[in-house]
Amino acid sequence: MRCVSCGDDVPEGLFCTNCGAPQHGAEAGVTQHRLGHYAAHPSEPVLNPSIFSTLFPHLPHQKLSDFRLAFAAGLAAILVLYVAGLISSAILLCAFLVPVLYLLFLYEAQIYRDEPARVLSVVLGGGVILGIVVTIVINKWVISDRPSFAPLATTGTLLLVTVAVPIILEIVKPIPALLLRNRPALRETADGLVLGIAAGLGYGIAMTLVNYWSVLQELPFHTDPAQWVYQLVSIGVFLPLLQGSATGLIVAALWRFDRPNAARWAIGAIAVAFLAHVGFNLVSQKLLDNGLPQGVVLAWQGFVVAVLLICIRYVLHYALMQEARDLGFSERVCPSCHRRVMAAGFCPDCGKALTAGSGASRMVAPIPGKL
Repeated sequence: MRCVSCGDDVPEGLFCTNCGAPQHGAEAGVTQHRLGHYAAHPSEPVLNPSIFSTLFPHLPHQKLSDFRLAFAAGLAAILVLYVAGLISSAILLCAFLVPVLYLLFLYEAQIYRDEPARVLSVVLGGGVILGIVVTIVINKWVISDRPSFAPLATTGTLLLVTVAVPIILEIVKPIPALLLRNRPALRETADGLVLGIAAGLGYGIAMTLVNYWSVLQELPFHTDPAQWVYQLVSIGVFLPLLQGSATGLIVAALWRFDRPNAARWAIGAIAVAFLAHVGFNLVSQKLLDNGLPQGVVLAWQGFVVAVLLICIRYVLHYALMQEARDLGFSERVCPSCHRRVMAAGFCPDCGKALTAGSGASRMVAPIPGKL
C-alpha cells in the first residue's frame, strides 16, 4: 500500500512501517506525528504520565503488568513495615524498591547484548559510586547532614542546597551512562534513556543511604510511625523517580546527536531536566518553610515527576519516529504483538517502534521455511 502520510510504498497494515503514521481512522493522513499512539507503547497516547510504559520502553505491554504488580507489592510491604513501626526497615526498602525493579527490567530487556556485567557495572555501579562520593562531599561542606524536611537557616543556604546542588548533580549523574554512548550495540535513543535512568537510580540509592545512615543507626527497633509517612512516600517513590527521570532525559537528549534538529531537542530536554530538579527541591523546601502540610509538598513532587515523564515520552517518541527512517525492511517478530511481519521501523499491525523492543527481539527473525 502507499502510506497516506509519507507517500512510500509499504506493506499493508494499520500503521506505516516506515514513518509509523496510522493508515485508518480519524488520524490517517492528518499527521505523521501520531500523538495518540506513543511509539514505544502504541496503545497509549504520548500525553500520558505513565511510570512504567515511560521508564520501561523495551517491555511488551503485557509484561508491564508484572512490574506494576511487583511495585504495588513493594509499596504494600513498606506500608506493613510502617504500621508495625519498623521504620529503619521501611527506609531500606524504600531506597531499593525502584532500583531493584529496574535491575530486573534491564535483565528482562537485555539491551546490554552480550556484556551484562560491564554495562551494569558502569551505569549502576558508577551511579552508586558517584552518589556516595558526591553526597558525602555535599553533606560535609554544604548541608552538614541536614535531615530531609528540615528548615534551612538562610536564603543563601536555601539557594545553595535547592538550586546549585541539583544543577551540579545533573551534570555529574549522566557521566556513567554517557561513557557507553559510542558502543555500536547501544546506539538507539531508547538505549540511552534506559542507561541514563539506571545511572540516576544508582545515584539515588547511594544518596538515600548516605543521607539516612545516621537515622538508620539511631532509630530504635520499634519507632512511632506517625512522623514518617511523608518521608517514606518521598524517598520510596518520588525521589527515585526524579533522580532516574531527570538523568534519563538528559542522556536520551545527548545520545543521538547526529539526528536532524538534535541540538534543539537536546537543549530543551536538558533545560526541562535541570528546571524540574531545581523546582522539585526549591518549591518543596519553601512549602515546608511556610508551614504548609507535607501532603501539599508530596502533591508538588508528584506533579514535577509527571511533567518529567511526559517530557521523556515526547523526546523518545520523536527520536523513535526519526530513527525508524534509517532502517531497512526485514522479516521480524514484533516484540509487542508477537506477529511475524515484514517491517522497517514500526510493526505494521500494532505500531510499536521495533528499536524499542528487547535486545533479543531486535534480531531478524526469519519465517520458517524461507531463506
